[in-house]
Amino acid sequence: MKQTDQEQQVCDYLKRNPDFFQHHPYVLLELELFSKGQGLPNLALQQLRLLRKQNQTLKQQLSGMAKIAHSNEQIFKTLSDCQRQIWQASSLTEISKVIQTAFANTPNISATELLFQPEQVTQALNTTLEDKAQYLGRTPKQLDSVWEKAPSTGSVALYQLEDSDAVLAFASDNPAHFCPNNDDLLMQEFLAGLKLRIAALG
Repeated sequence: MKQTDQEQQVCDYLKRNPDFFQHHPYVLLELELFSKGQGLPNLALQQLRLLRKQNQTLKQQLSGMAKIAHSNEQIFKTLSDCQRQIWQASSLTEISKVIQTAFANTPNISATELLFQPEQVTQALNTTLEDKAQYLGRTPKQLDSVWEKAPSTGSVALYQLEDSDAVLAFASDNPAHFCPNNDDLLMQEFLAGLKLRIAALG
C-alpha cells in the first residue's frame, strides 16, 4: 500500500518524538488498533516483533559480511604466496606455471593462465577489452580461438599487463563469478608486482 504524504508526515513526527504516546496516552484510546484474528495488539509486543525481525536481518547481513571477509582472507593468502614464488621464478614460463599452480584449487576458478600470444591475444581481445586494461564478465566469443580452457557458458577475468605482451586470464564455470563490480583492490596490488617482475626479466 502506497504511503501518502500525510502519513509520511505523521511517521516523521513520531520518529522525532518517540515519547509522544507517553505524554498523550489518551490518543491510544482513539486509535483503531484491532486486527482480525488477533484482537487488540499490544504495542510493546508489536515493537518486539519488529526488533526481532530487524535483529534477524542484521544477523544475516553479518553472516554475509563474515563470508566475504573469509573469502578475502583466502584470496589475500593465495595472492601473497603466489607473489613470493613469482619473484623466485627465473623465466616467463616459470611464472606462468607458478600462477597456474597457485590458483589450481581456488573455489569458483576453473583455469588460470598467463597468455603469451601477442598477435592472437591482441586480435581476439581488442574488441573485448575495448582499450581498457581489464575485462570481467561473461566469456566473450572472441576468446575461443585464444584460450580453449575458458568455458563458453561461464565468466572470465582478463587483465592486460601494460608494457608486455601478456594477459593474465582467469576462468570460472559460474557465469556470475566474475563481474564488473567485483572488488579488485587485492588483484591490482598483485598485478603491480607481476608487472614489475615481468619487466625485470625482460
